[in-house]
Amino acid sequence: MNNNMFMALSTSVVNGAALAATSVIGIPEVTQGIMASSGIISPFLSLWLLKIYIRIDDPAELTRIIASLKSSIKVCKKHLKDKSSSDEFKQRTRLQLEDFQTKLQNARTDFEKGRTHTVTPISIAE
Repeated sequence: MNNNMFMALSTSVVNGAALAATSVIGIPEVTQGIMASSGIISPFLSLWLLKIYIRIDDPAELTRIIASLKSSIKVCKKHLKDKSSSDEFKQRTRLQLEDFQTKLQNARTDFEKGRTHTVTPISIAE
């Protein structure tokens, strides 16, 4: 699905849900408040939903690679904050941290290099 189409669709759904909710409420001030806030909130909610959609669409292997790299980066940062660690350990940890960050930056590109994509031709029988 095209990301622009997804954004438009999800924004429309959020605004439609707000319209449906306001038809149940008979208080005009509350109805206006819901409609105004849905117009402001719906684009941000749509962006969040788009992020979830993109993550779900990623291959499981890539998701695992990215999650493990993020976890390793988090551990390295925790070790760097530890006051009882030696300077030598912190220096090695900084080098590892930089290596993990570089791998995270290139994770998608490296993953795609190892994959082959096949396109199935569409044939229209006449």
